[in-house]
Amino acid sequence: MEGLAERIAAARKLCRQAGEAGKDSNLGLGHFAKALAEAGDVTQAEALAAKLDRLRPEDTLDHEVHLRLIRSIIERERGNAVKAVDLLAPVTQYEQGESQVHYHRARAYLAAGEHAKAAAEFEKLIGHRGWFGWGVFAPLAQLGLARAYAMQGDRENSRKAYDDFFTTWKDADPDIPILRQAKAEYMKLTVTASAAASASGKKQ
Repeated sequence: MEGLAERIAAARKLCRQAGEAGKDSNLGLGHFAKALAEAGDVTQAEALAAKLDRLRPEDTLDHEVHLRLIRSIIERERGNAVKAVDLLAPVTQYEQGESQVHYHRARAYLAAGEHAKAAAEFEKLIGHRGWFGWGVFAPLAQLGLARAYAMQGDRENSRKAYDDFFTTWKDADPDIPILRQAKAEYMKLTVTASAAASASGKKQ
């Protein structure tokens, strides 16, 4: 709970600071709502989504992409993974070149237990370097791919994807929570693999 509280506080602080520069802009509201939803503050994220809906009621991109993304993240954070996947189904006709759509669909698949589908979405994103937002979402997709492989029991490919993620983030602050968590997951994966190899050797 302490980690969640810190994430929400950080997201709120960033949103307040950024809001001073572009208050009530549709782009700003969309970014803030996604950040708060990712941080777990779904109530505030919903309020911003509703505000965005009122601000641009006839904007197709906002309604068919950004609002669906926000609401999908909210449902994923609430534990409604299947609904999170369904919310993004109509976005397919607008998603070409949009890294964030593929990333959040993959996250929703992962939460829903659709690990193979999640891996496919992560791989698709990683393979399209020219997509908008690729530099932000591709490293996160590497981590997501590592987790998807791990959940399928594919330790070898999972370790490779973790290694790719660590290489990409080699200069990142080591205290970043997502990096610390990834290292803990990698350590657990390595220990599990070593234990499995040891048990297999004893049987032989």
